[in-house]
Amino acid sequence: MFTKSSFDFFLKQLGCLSLLLVAIAAHFSPIASATDDVSTPASTIVKTNIDWAAFLKPKDMIWKKAPNHWDNAPITGNGYMGMHIKQDPKEKNKLRVDVARMDAQEHLPMDNPNDGYGGWEYKRYRVPLGYFYLNFKEELTDWDLRLNLWNAEITGTITTQSGRKLELRAYTHATEPLIVVELEDKRGKEIPELEWHPYKNTSPRNYSLGDRKSKEAPKSSPGPDGTLVKLDAKTKMWKLPLRPKGTVATTWTELAAKKNKKTFLISIDHSYPDNDAQKRTLAVIKKAAATPAKTLTESHQAWWHAFYPESFFSIPDGYWDSFYWIQIYKIGSGMRSDGPVLDLQGPWLALDVDSWPGVWWNLNIQLTYWTCYTGNRLKGAESLPKTMRKYRDNFIENVAPKYRADSAGISRASGHDARANVGIPNGGPEAKSEVGSLPWACHNLFLHYRMTMDDDFLKEDVYPILRRAINYYIHFLEKGSDGKFHLPPTLSPEYGVAADANYDLALLRWGCQTLLWSANRLNIKDPLIPKWKTILKNLTDYPVNKNGYMVGRGVPFNNPHRHYSHLFMVYPLHLVDTSKPEEAALVDKSIRHWHSLKSGLRGYSFTGGASLYAKLLRGDDAIDIMGGLKSWIRPNTLYKEGNWPVIETPLSAAAALHDMILQSWNDVVNVFPAVPSKWKDVAFHDLRAEGAFLVSAERRNGETKWIRVKSLAGEPLRLRTNMGNGARISGSAASSMRKDSKGDWVGKPPKGGEFLISISGAKPVVSPVKVSNPVTFGRP
Repeated sequence: MFTKSSFDFFLKQLGCLSLLLVAIAAHFSPIASATDDVSTPASTIVKTNIDWAAFLKPKDMIWKKAPNHWDNAPITGNGYMGMHIKQDPKEKNKLRVDVARMDAQEHLPMDNPNDGYGGWEYKRYRVPLGYFYLNFKEELTDWDLRLNLWNAEITGTITTQSGRKLELRAYTHATEPLIVVELEDKRGKEIPELEWHPYKNTSPRNYSLGDRKSKEAPKSSPGPDGTLVKLDAKTKMWKLPLRPKGTVATTWTELAAKKNKKTFLISIDHSYPDNDAQKRTLAVIKKAAATPAKTLTESHQAWWHAFYPESFFSIPDGYWDSFYWIQIYKIGSGMRSDGPVLDLQGPWLALDVDSWPGVWWNLNIQLTYWTCYTGNRLKGAESLPKTMRKYRDNFIENVAPKYRADSAGISRASGHDARANVGIPNGGPEAKSEVGSLPWACHNLFLHYRMTMDDDFLKEDVYPILRRAINYYIHFLEKGSDGKFHLPPTLSPEYGVAADANYDLALLRWGCQTLLWSANRLNIKDPLIPKWKTILKNLTDYPVNKNGYMVGRGVPFNNPHRHYSHLFMVYPLHLVDTSKPEEAALVDKSIRHWHSLKSGLRGYSFTGGASLYAKLLRGDDAIDIMGGLKSWIRPNTLYKEGNWPVIETPLSAAAALHDMILQSWNDVVNVFPAVPSKWKDVAFHDLRAEGAFLVSAERRNGETKWIRVKSLAGEPLRLRTNMGNGARISGSAASSMRKDSKGDWVGKPPKGGEFLISISGAKPVVSPVKVSNPVTFGRP
């Protein structure tokens, strides 16, 4: 969890809109921490002219065809639980509401590898819950639904074969573990009751492996069955006992002012090791039933109406513009400050496809959170560092006992509690030698720190776990005959095993650099400082061949593959100075070679390629290569590879879009560094840059009109722009900035200070740019 000073930092940023949210939401106790009510400080220089409801409406998802699968259905969530609504794919007379809760997992012991259960995915898996039916006894034939992004709700009509017109409104409450489904029959016919259909408590891997189960799945014993309890005439509860302790409770009721109009209230909770979930869900249902519907709606919408304006982003490409804001909606649906990490399927667990019922640490969790940093969505992003602090002892327990005094690690994947034994270098093929996942997760923690410059967070959350993650590498370093330090064979995700794997060399180098920087920043006299310096001085170079960066020593990148782990020194770690022509040429050669092996490319190959080209300041190449993602995107912008559903790739596309318009790494903030030439107009407001700066800017007719920077922490700044010498600087922090010989603006604006750089006649007003080719997602 964050420290008091971190909390106070955010608390001081409360704005009027947040105060309104607190007043409205006082009717309901929020599930998220107080930091979820915090907004960024307003600018005194830049004005906004954004009608948010009107701006987001063209990006709403529309359904004119029946949604019948998790990847084409409207989705809602609140960082803990969620739902998707669809027509049952087999029984077309039934409206189906699938529900899930991300932190509901089994807790079977991990210390006996010979107990017959297999790995974490059969001991700490996400527990599948079930779905509700509304049986209309005739086919649901005509659909007209809208996922309203601004209000985060599903609305519209469904018409049956005989012409019954059903008005639907549904949402997952933003601050309560509560799903609300309202249905009205315009012909006056009675709305049916909810029918609960629970899944059996067994690992989702057993559901999804199907005919391959007997060959691929280790023996897995299902948990005990749940119990249906009728609490009163309208209220029921499904109690599912967990192993060895704990409960998942699903409680629901119906409110019916008249037979043809009903409101269904559903609450889901998970408790471990106690059984409090039962009491909590019932309390939520009773409170919601006693609360006026208008009050429930207002408190829900108030959270979302405060969430969206935390930052603004507008581009003329209709596809990516709509796509971007749907990803922001998914972040709001899948993350809360005190919630679980947003795992591979989020609040929308699917069992009719090959399910990955947990958290993947070798790419997925990192890409999932990237958009939050530059996108200024840090409140929900706190769920990752808070989880990593909460389960720090598990990261330590994941390494063999002889390393636990100073090391920590995580396997490729785990349950939400991060308990999964890490392999060892030279430990054999595949996961047994995969050791870089925790250092890479620490890179996300450091990004979070750099966006806030909260030194308490650096000291208490980043430094201790990064120190342990890098120590694990150090235990296995070998001094070669060349006098250099080398790594034994490790797994480069997900390509293969190689000595001196570029993936691990890059993470080790970045980790040592970051620990030294952090120790200096925090004035820590760490006894390992000399060792880190020695490693950096003597660590072997990255293996390279005629095609660019290799996987590792003696292992060229010859086979098609989706992952760009061999290029981490370029992106996201930024250890390569691509301003040098020879370095840029090597990076370009590496990207082109990787993408020339087309059969291995998958969705995040295109988002990674886009960010790599943005790193090279080549916006046209970046947007061109990201176009390859479109064929992988599902109608509701969820994503799957083959039959495997995953959530991170679409979210990483939003991060790649950020990389084209704002970069901040290696102590340089670069505005509009890689804008595609077709994007003549671009506007953004209150995006974050490393050093804790809020940046806003406008580009019209291919020319940067103005840039505003606000300092939140009083850190040094180097600002790179493409504006000429005629640009003028003004604002409270203007006197702290000067132009250097490179043409960059450098200085140290005071905390709370801001400045504006503008050309003659420019007006610093943020407003949406014109979209040239609007695109509607859903099933229009």
